[in-house]
Amino acid sequence: MQITLECCYADGSSVALTDCLQFLLVRDRYQPCASLSVRMLTANPLTPPVRVRFFLGGVLLHDGCVRKCACVREKKQLVMQIRAESYTAALTQNQLVPGLYTQVTLQQLMETYGLPHITYQDVPSVRYVYVKENANMWDTIVAYNYKLCHGYPYIRVPNLLCMLPQTGTDAVVLPENRLLRVASGGEDSGIISRVDMANAVGEYGAFTMDNPEAAARGIVRVRQILFDKQYAYDPNDALRFRIAVSNRRLSSRSIRYAGYCGEDLGDLVRCGDFSGRVGKVAVSGNSSGIETEDTFYYDPFCNSVTSP
Repeated sequence: MQITLECCYADGSSVALTDCLQFLLVRDRYQPCASLSVRMLTANPLTPPVRVRFFLGGVLLHDGCVRKCACVREKKQLVMQIRAESYTAALTQNQLVPGLYTQVTLQQLMETYGLPHITYQDVPSVRYVYVKENANMWDTIVAYNYKLCHGYPYIRVPNLLCMLPQTGTDAVVLPENRLLRVASGGEDSGIISRVDMANAVGEYGAFTMDNPEAAARGIVRVRQILFDKQYAYDPNDALRFRIAVSNRRLSSRSIRYAGYCGEDLGDLVRCGDFSGRVGKVAVSGNSSGIETEDTFYYDPFCNSVTSP
């Protein structure tokens, strides 16, 4: 499969590199941007590009800003070493004016600063969002998504902000004869066992909620929080939201195989008698070969009905 890295410059020029020594592209359902690390051979010294576009077999898989770049001579070869993030990283680097936004649409939020190269789903408005002091745009979008459908936002190729789950029934079929590894696991490092929230006048204990997933694991992690104006319409939603977020990635299954079949976050994938919606895609390799590892999370936001 042909690997191409297009290095783009501020003056509009670009250089295409096709001899790949190593790359790793990671997209995670709970990360606001994708990350790319790549090492490409180049015939001539290159200045750091401002943008890179990464293609596999002619298909665009990454479009983003360069965060770190070096042109290094190694054993008489010139190597471009680049680390890049998708443009949706800007959602964590910008802040909206704090305050109450009523009958707000996602379009209104996204057009505040004219962030380049980011697209988004057309979704209904919500009654309001409350932008907190020092909160970044991603925090507000997360709150918007939970109010919209009790969901959590995610980014599809190359910079598409999604607020609704993928519902297509056509599955990406992984080749069983190229399977390299199948694993199951999970993580509970962020899980909380109980949330206690004060009321509007600051009296703690007015609202409380336990997390049965933490209790089943014998974990005690209690959080005391002030009244959350984001969920003033239903204070218990503030507790449900925090518990749901703490339960992300609680259980998972991963499949590693040779090649890449084009799956993206949220896609339905089938391999033998297994099927699930993708929560993480990690594609790696070089000009000699490619491997892909798909991870399927089982939590409140991903494959929530199915268990591994």
